[in-house]
Amino acid sequence: MAGLAPGVIASRLREVMEPGRVIDDPVSLLPYAYDASFWSLRRHLVPEVVVVPVDANEIAAVVKLAAEAGVPVVPRGAGTGQTGGAVPAQGGIVISFARMRRIVEIDRKNLQAIVEPGVVFADLQAALLPLGLFFPPDPGSGRACTLGGMAANNASGPHAVRWGTTSAYVLGADVVLADGSQITTGGLRSKALKSSSGIDLTKLFVGSEGTLGIFTRLRLRVQPRPPARAVVLAGYAALEDTVGSLEDLFEAGILPSTAELLDRSAVEAISLYRPDLDLPDGEAVLFIEVEGTAGHVASAARDVETIVRRRATVTRLAEDEGAIARIWAARSGLAAAIALAHPGKHRIFAGEDIAVPLAEIPRTIRRLREVGAELGIAVVFYGHFGDGNVHSAILIDPTDAEEVGRADLFAHRLHELAIAVGGTVTGEHGTGAVRQPYMRAEHGDALDLMRKVKEALDPKGILNPGKIY
Repeated sequence: MAGLAPGVIASRLREVMEPGRVIDDPVSLLPYAYDASFWSLRRHLVPEVVVVPVDANEIAAVVKLAAEAGVPVVPRGAGTGQTGGAVPAQGGIVISFARMRRIVEIDRKNLQAIVEPGVVFADLQAALLPLGLFFPPDPGSGRACTLGGMAANNASGPHAVRWGTTSAYVLGADVVLADGSQITTGGLRSKALKSSSGIDLTKLFVGSEGTLGIFTRLRLRVQPRPPARAVVLAGYAALEDTVGSLEDLFEAGILPSTAELLDRSAVEAISLYRPDLDLPDGEAVLFIEVEGTAGHVASAARDVETIVRRRATVTRLAEDEGAIARIWAARSGLAAAIALAHPGKHRIFAGEDIAVPLAEIPRTIRRLREVGAELGIAVVFYGHFGDGNVHSAILIDPTDAEEVGRADLFAHRLHELAIAVGGTVTGEHGTGAVRQPYMRAEHGDALDLMRKVKEALDPKGILNPGKIY
């Protein structure tokens, strides 16, 4: 810590904020060494101190002190990330947003909300629901993850095929820079839903994982909530037919709100866990959801079923909420199903969210099946099929060092394959420390420009060092 003892930096932090919100006892610091990544579980990177600010000015004071001392600063939301992004790779100060959870404003007429970064995604959705609105990005960790973390990682989920990722919904932000100064992106007083004014600094900070600045407030675009939905479940004899069905839908001018894929490994696991769901046999199952007004959905859902029936071995249409919930129970119960199907194994997050061109999904899954078999690693495949996100649930005994080594090799080959087929090593969870080694292969010389941006905005390298670059 730039020559400063932990006790000294903690003492100085207590001068700029309430002493009770500065944490430096070893036991209380321990949870901040981890997120959901397998990477963090093996490294035990405990920070020297954690601060829990209540506003932007306190964050600015902390960062200014850190800049003067040359101490790393790592912002942290809920710690649900899977790439080590919120873990202090080089020690220093962790800034927790646990006390910054205010929904400042919901402006229904202008379709936007102003929130603090510690607001949990599900809490914003609950506040929007009575107003007939919603925030479209929907990560699987939505009951726990924070909006600041979502913006930092450009998170998304199943609905990205229609609604896009978080970056499409961040209209502006208040940001603390590496020297402790503060700026507002997107316009100081703007309530506009779009702008062509100046360089889009908002997009620069979104997805930068706290390496360029720290969000202290977000201005988010929200949308009218579609009043109705329906789901078509389709079973397929071959993976290639799922791609064919998606092409058929696109050719017909239909863009579903979700198109979720379960590989046969996932179907088999769910069939053990919930045989009552009676999932169809075959190599893959698709869940295709459409949204809109009741009349539109009734027509669109039947169009979807008619189109996918050309290639599917079986289809089922669910229109009432009970039937829809039953179909989605297969997808939502996947984590429990995986555990039941592979007793004694634990899922690790080491390479779970590659994204590849839609046409490459079958080849990617087939090749990864082969690699898993070759290395003796159990893997369950599923994904957000509509935008090419392939999830690989790697299952191992973490106490078996030899098996851990084989899992590491599987994850490495998975990332290499994603790049080789024209994809990306992360479609929604971010780079963090886990995907950092693959940035050159994916981005080439553009990585050098990323580094120059980093150096320009953070010349001392104190903001979340050890990530992305």
